[in-house]
Amino acid sequence: MPITDSFRRPDLLRLTYDDYRALPAIANSDLSRLRDALNGRYQKPTSMSGALGLGTAFHTALLEPELYEPGLPGINDTLIWWMVDGVKLDPDLLKLLENGTPEPSCIFTEPTTNTVCKLRADLITAETDKGYTIVDFKTTAARDYNHFLSQCSGYDYDRQAAFYSDALHADRFLLVGVQKVEPFSIFTVEVPPYMLTEGRAKYQRLLKMIQPAAELPSYLSEAVKDVMSSLGQTTEE
Repeated sequence: MPITDSFRRPDLLRLTYDDYRALPAIANSDLSRLRDALNGRYQKPTSMSGALGLGTAFHTALLEPELYEPGLPGINDTLIWWMVDGVKLDPDLLKLLENGTPEPSCIFTEPTTNTVCKLRADLITAETDKGYTIVDFKTTAARDYNHFLSQCSGYDYDRQAAFYSDALHADRFLLVGVQKVEPFSIFTVEVPPYMLTEGRAKYQRLLKMIQPAAELPSYLSEAVKDVMSSLGQTTEE
């Protein structure tokens, strides 16, 4: 599809993770904090210090292997590389990895709420036989493909898919589940339209909560305040 003035993808930026986090915009992770507040399990954001998680280690090894540090506490390096090799044994995923841009960031304005937002994708491959493609890798303990598919909605991966796809006018969004337990299978889900519709409703609902005129219950006020403080804004009139 041609890009016109009214249909333009935001520029992809090559930023460090710290620089991305410092961008004054709403991220999908901020929306997750609002969701948690709605569900009564809100926690203030914590620092990124401490033990490296398996998911982070896997993403680094797969997408930015030159940055991978072996021997870190709590990380099974052999397991990490088994998982990476499992992804690369899939010829379609290998082709996407070889031709794509890993860890690109962008900043954009969400049109329905006029909210400044940001995203950092795992992988974007612009030129494929199926069009502009976003790929997101998830470590999972799902038993099989159908179990992982059910998790896509339960864990709000549909919201992420819609948030990213709408921002970048993507032709498709692939969620790739990588088993972190034997048999280390790979489950690739091309997010269907109905799931994008559900995810879009989720992110737009959450974005509406941080608008100045939004009327919120008191139990959400702290979460909204924390999210808005990341933009250097307050919720007070």
